[in-house]
Amino acid sequence: MNAPNKTRRLTLVRHANAEQDSDVRDFERPLSRKGQNEALEMARRFQERGLVPDLILASAATRTRETAETFAKVLGVAGRLLQADDALYLAEGDYILSAIKAVGPRVNHLMVIGHNPGISAAAIALAPETVTADLPTCGALTTTVSCKTWNLIDRRCVRVSEREVPSKKFFDFGAD
Repeated sequence: MNAPNKTRRLTLVRHANAEQDSDVRDFERPLSRKGQNEALEMARRFQERGLVPDLILASAATRTRETAETFAKVLGVAGRLLQADDALYLAEGDYILSAIKAVGPRVNHLMVIGHNPGISAAAIALAPETVTADLPTCGALTTTVSCKTWNLIDRRCVRVSEREVPSKKFFDFGAD
């Protein structure tokens, strides 16, 4: 007897805005003040909606880890459930999808935080009607998917998808 499909949630997030004028390698660029505010705003939106992941996979790059750490702190996700992976640094969409497919069956809500163009390519592959162009910094795609296991995920599993982006302020003077 075949096991029934299980409803799961997948959230793909592009890292928040990073410092541009930095004397460090690209991998080590931290979030800018704007990026810190974007990450906090988006994490609070997820909190308000009760969208708390069971696992957060993130690129090991500084700006991506800082984005993931903000989400984890606001959402109350334990540090052991935030996994930084060097291979997700500037990963292509196909690689991100293969990382999702490798997740174990106990994870019901998976969040992946990565870089463009790969994170947007993965979002477009899964929900082309919702994401038609690159996600902006800290932009997110949240989907409800119906599949027995993560290794079966593809666009046919997607039931509901929503695109969410940080608010744009005319002037960004930092946190209020």
